[in-house]
Amino acid sequence: MQEVTQLNTYNFQTIIALNEHLVGINKLDDIFSHLSSYLNKDLGIDKFKVSINNNEIFKNYKDETSLNKKEFFVKLNVNEELKISLLYQDKESENISSTFLLIKTTFDMVSQTIYNKYLEYKLVQMTLKDSLTGLYNRQYIDEYLKTTLPLSQREHKKMAFLKVGIDHFKAVIDEFDYTIGDKVLKVLAESLENTVRGSDIVARIESDEFLIVLHNINNENNAIMVADKIINNFKDARVVVNEETNQILMKTICTGISIYPDDAVKIDEIFRSSDIALYEARNKGRSQYFKFKKDDETIELF
Repeated sequence: MQEVTQLNTYNFQTIIALNEHLVGINKLDDIFSHLSSYLNKDLGIDKFKVSINNNEIFKNYKDETSLNKKEFFVKLNVNEELKISLLYQDKESENISSTFLLIKTTFDMVSQTIYNKYLEYKLVQMTLKDSLTGLYNRQYIDEYLKTTLPLSQREHKKMAFLKVGIDHFKAVIDEFDYTIGDKVLKVLAESLENTVRGSDIVARIESDEFLIVLHNINNENNAIMVADKIINNFKDARVVVNEETNQILMKTICTGISIYPDDAVKIDEIFRSSDIALYEARNKGRSQYFKFKKDDETIELF
């Protein structure tokens, strides 16, 4: 098969127009969606993967066993490289070499745009995520609820907010150190994420306090079941404070529960009601949960 070594004016104009369009797109997912459409409609490639330094950042397929594969590499700078992995059916009769030349030229041109958008995405993630646990932070929750609450209101769906606090966390820091404290926080974060559904949200909103957002619950009993489960799962999780003696830290959490829209409607009301519920749970002792009651609104937290 003869390799095609030249591209016509139409090809170049199409690729330039594609890159200009990608520059104007803000979301990384939208960029890859547009690329998917271009590769499929213009070049007949429907499955591809993009990696930066072998870290996958996008893939639009699951199974690759039955397809042919070809990869292109684009140098981004001295230390970083972008890799495009294409999966395709046998296209010998369609002059696949010409298609590959078009694809290579395309990604040579748009790779810097993809990389810049990727860096912007990572920067946003850094501002919306907690650096220690990798969970979302309070800023993300505030923005998330601005969209989610009106949607739940329109669809008449209930949500539960579980405020989780570590019992006597300051005593852990005083007895051991911040290294052990950080380990407790990371173990709790992992335990919470492993307990709730993938559609639910877990965030670290203060030093030793977390918030879980449960979507589409039927009633408060659903939230109480989750609260009981996260309390027991964290109690069973291991935090080793001394590797030599295999000393295990005893740690527990309490949980305050608030239901939207029964207990609170506005974002500040949600946080206050879940704060009050957590305060009441802690007053009951270790490993306790408490469902917010309207009568508790007069409690002074500070």
